[in-house]
Amino acid sequence: MEITFGQGAEAFEDAAAVRTRVFVEEQGFKNEFGPEDEASEMIHVTLYGDGVLLGCARVFPATLEPALDDAPGRWVFGRLAVLPEARKGGLGSLLLAESERIAREAGATEMHLHAQCSAQPFYAKAGYAAYGPVELDEHVEHQWMAKAL
Repeated sequence: MEITFGQGAEAFEDAAAVRTRVFVEEQGFKNEFGPEDEASEMIHVTLYGDGVLLGCARVFPATLEPALDDAPGRWVFGRLAVLPEARKGGLGSLLLAESERIAREAGATEMHLHAQCSAQPFYAKAGYAAYGPVELDEHVEHQWMAKAL
């Protein structure tokens, strides 16, 4: 497995391909992309197996997330997506761990994420705790979760 990461529009291209397939085509989201995706502070993390794109995630300082205060050291993880044919092999956990490492190296002391409620057990297993109300993001229930890094 190879994991790469980069910032801005150029790094966004492969991540956008995975997110389109998973969130738009598979899950039916309509508003998947925003201007923050090409912000210089946005770090796109992509995972390849034998040169084939398999998954992605993104991590960024809370200054780009209007729902959160931008306290020092506060970062956000999100848009974790693994292509259907590559699921159940631990790749989501690998992307999460690598994203946490990248954020820590950039000065993160806590990570927040807006999880689909169906994915909460996955994040809880990685040490995240839910907080706040359950909210609808388009047609899917989500809840904020956080973890100290």
